[in-house]
Amino acid sequence: MFDRPEKINLSNVHSRQVDTDLLNELRELFAKAEEQKERYDFTWNGKAKAYFEAAAPTTKTLRVQPEESVDFEKSENLFITGDNLEALKLLQESYLGKIDMIYMDPPYNTGTDLVYHDNFKKTQKDSDIEEGNLDEDGNRLVKNEQSNGRYHSDWLTMIYPRLKLSRNLLSDSGVIFVSIDDREQANLKLLMDEIFGQDSFIAEIIVDGTPKNDPLFIATSHEYLLVYVKNKEQFKQLKWGKPHELTKEILNIIKDKNPKNAEKDLKKFYEEKGLKSDNISNYKYVDINGVYRTGPLDDPQSRGPKDIRININTGNPLKIPTRGWSSNISTWNDWVSKNLIKFPYNDSQLASKKTYLSNDKLEVGRSVLKMQTRSSTETLAKLFDGQKIFTNPKPIELIKYILSLMNQDSPIILDLFAGSSTTADAVMQLNLEDKGSRKFIMVTLDENLDDTLKKSTGKAKKVIENAINFLSDHHLPHTLDFISRERIRRAAEKIGDTSGFRSLKVDSTGLKEDVFKTAGELDQVDLLQDIDNHSDNRSDYDLLFDVLVDGALEYNRPITIDTTNNEKIIKYDYLGELSGVVCYFGENLTDELTRQIATLKPLIAVFKESTFDKSAQKVNVMEQFRIISPDTKVKVI
Repeated sequence: MFDRPEKINLSNVHSRQVDTDLLNELRELFAKAEEQKERYDFTWNGKAKAYFEAAAPTTKTLRVQPEESVDFEKSENLFITGDNLEALKLLQESYLGKIDMIYMDPPYNTGTDLVYHDNFKKTQKDSDIEEGNLDEDGNRLVKNEQSNGRYHSDWLTMIYPRLKLSRNLLSDSGVIFVSIDDREQANLKLLMDEIFGQDSFIAEIIVDGTPKNDPLFIATSHEYLLVYVKNKEQFKQLKWGKPHELTKEILNIIKDKNPKNAEKDLKKFYEEKGLKSDNISNYKYVDINGVYRTGPLDDPQSRGPKDIRININTGNPLKIPTRGWSSNISTWNDWVSKNLIKFPYNDSQLASKKTYLSNDKLEVGRSVLKMQTRSSTETLAKLFDGQKIFTNPKPIELIKYILSLMNQDSPIILDLFAGSSTTADAVMQLNLEDKGSRKFIMVTLDENLDDTLKKSTGKAKKVIENAINFLSDHHLPHTLDFISRERIRRAAEKIGDTSGFRSLKVDSTGLKEDVFKTAGELDQVDLLQDIDNHSDNRSDYDLLFDVLVDGALEYNRPITIDTTNNEKIIKYDYLGELSGVVCYFGENLTDELTRQIATLKPLIAVFKESTFDKSAQKVNVMEQFRIISPDTKVKVI
């Protein structure tokens, strides 16, 4: 045993032990950071290719499906079948800056639900090598678990170009809502911060629903809804918020009545409706200018001023709130001058602040929402004769809620992962309830349910089986889009909605393959046969939509078929001079018919190449339009 404790000289730095290996690692790290100008960045394996995929043009077009539509010619709603990345690219020019709200419910990356296999996705082996999971000879270095980086990389690579292109479609005052759960919430937040900008972040809504059946320590009952805007300053200029419940009825009660009588009638109204004051945000008091609620005037965040303020009803000092006033004396005097203070008649009571409720005072959304998700499954099953044919459909109350926060006259709502078409159902219901004129664009995959069934287990497998049986009973293909469209039809029939939808499908271009061959690959016979570049199976409507895609025109305008000189003329969005497209795809184009089409003065006039026997006929058509409608763009396809 030592006689005295060891003496340590704290001023001698050489006496302290140093981890030389760690020191060397730090030295290398700082040297590398200096060379690469290290900065905060969010990246993953595959980000560069995802970026280029977003920028790459599409080679697809839209093919019409009148037989799958409801009121094809007149409906202003769209249902698009196909990969939503291709659909987004086809919407880029026609709907650039025109979408008011986008809702996305992407795959939550459970390890089995990533069905969007984009062509830039790496093979598993390539990804493993780059991420260090395999060596150059293919020997596995780490166990291939779901927690490996490529699972997140694949999901991020899938969602990145879709979010980037979605931002282009939003109007300057537009808003996007994206549903997600804990698996990718953190990554999605970082990604949206990068694409939309941190300043465009509005909120992360917690949607609290039904707890999961297989909890581990804690039963998860919530998901997330990330909210971003295109331009926050433009967004602020619009009225966003949900009208207060019962406001119109309450205003009718107090109309042309003095405050005392109105308050009695309002109390009676509450009693008849079985309402309590806290059910309707404390709508307790009224005056001749409208309905208002009251709130405390203390300062819950900090200690406010405690000066003396006079009760104008009694002439005595007001009772001072425990935490002090929520305003300084200057603001208080301004509130008093605007009749915004509810003064009590009893000096023992607190004064309160009035907030007038009218169409200009709207209730903003909340960051925590309670939703019963299971009830949505049951409600949807009732539409399909009691059969559960959708797994985990989004609560229609959730979509209706976020839609109700919009106050534009005729907003366009885009859902890129439409699934069961809950958004379309919500749009139709809300339009019926408030006489709105919202329009929807649904996009969903034509996912093969037979293939999905092979990968499904448990309750999900039973649901897919129900869907396949339903499609078989109705002699329909076993794909997701047919189920999704049927939901819209049945929901519309139930509530009496007649807005319909125009069904379109992402498809390969309508041009013949020979068009892409070089001259050396063709002989004289091929050239003679290829006067008409379009495939024989393209309908007149298909040709029209090729023109709309090429001309960056919206896809939901009215279509009419007229007969002129016994020839069929297609008019698209024909509302007046230089408005829309007029097409003639027949074989009997006369001078008189040309003049009549030119007299319509469309924005674009379209003819088929095969209509003209000689080039002189084209010259004649161009001359006719030059004289009669010089502003019309003439196209030959």
